[in-house]
Amino acid sequence: MVRRLPKTLGAPSVIALPRVIDRLSFLYLDTVKIQADRNGVCAMVEFDGETERVYLPSAGIACILLGPGTSTTHEAISKLTRDGTTIIYVGDAGVRCYSAFLNDSTTTRLLDRQIEIVSDPQRHLDAARRLYGMRYDEPLPEELTLDRLRGLEGRRMKALYRTLAQQHKIPSFKRSYDPNDWESQDPVNMALTCANMTLYAMATAVLLSLGASPAIGILHHGQQRAFALDIADLYKAKVSAPLAFSLHKSLHPDRQVRHRMREDFRLLNLIPSMVENVYKVLDLPHKKQSEPADIVNLWDPDGAVPSGVNYSKVDW
Repeated sequence: MVRRLPKTLGAPSVIALPRVIDRLSFLYLDTVKIQADRNGVCAMVEFDGETERVYLPSAGIACILLGPGTSTTHEAISKLTRDGTTIIYVGDAGVRCYSAFLNDSTTTRLLDRQIEIVSDPQRHLDAARRLYGMRYDEPLPEELTLDRLRGLEGRRMKALYRTLAQQHKIPSFKRSYDPNDWESQDPVNMALTCANMTLYAMATAVLLSLGASPAIGILHHGQQRAFALDIADLYKAKVSAPLAFSLHKSLHPDRQVRHRMREDFRLLNLIPSMVENVYKVLDLPHKKQSEPADIVNLWDPDGAVPSGVNYSKVDW
């Protein structure tokens, strides 16, 4: 007797899902229709009257960026988020982030630490100094204030742009970004913006996958991706800036950036690096094994107590 497969598969357990550090980095899609069937989630595109389907490795990819012209079904988004894939809706060339979906397969351990840090001025200051210090190979002098650290960081980036411009024989370069006049930008600025946006998207995906909040930043404040900006800034000098200047003669820098950034994420192990740096900034030990996320407790001053229990002492 032949056994038929069930019409739907049950949600995978947290243990069955790959960790974010073991996943592919990101996939950018536009002008496609994404839907789900019994075989998985696929991207569909019509070409010359024919429909082509490409199945997506939903449980093996960290982030999917959905650009203009993309339509999705409810079932497809449900399956992707169930598999731990972060879904981010972005603008043309990925230069804006409109919304992101998170999954519920993580604990709030990192989120709790974020709240503890920003609620304590001294711990907040210590975390800010750690973030600045991670951008340099040598320890920063203790007497440097945050104001001086901001100035030092600004001079470092200006010097980097000047050096890269000289290496690529670019007569002059000035960093500019105008989302309302995207097409008029020079190739370097266009590539730099796209590369930075990719870093922001991946940092957001990593934070959501770890159960942290992209909104509770250390240096950045007042924006829903504040902490994602903090983490992404650690990689601009070594990743996005050199790549952008190398594309100064490109006719389509935005397209080339996405391909090259995907390679850099793989070759440089940027996702594992982001994970390690998140724990380092929050001053937490990095636990290699996934924590049980399905266990929800009730808060108590003396320690967490189990939820789903009727604590009434009245016996009816």
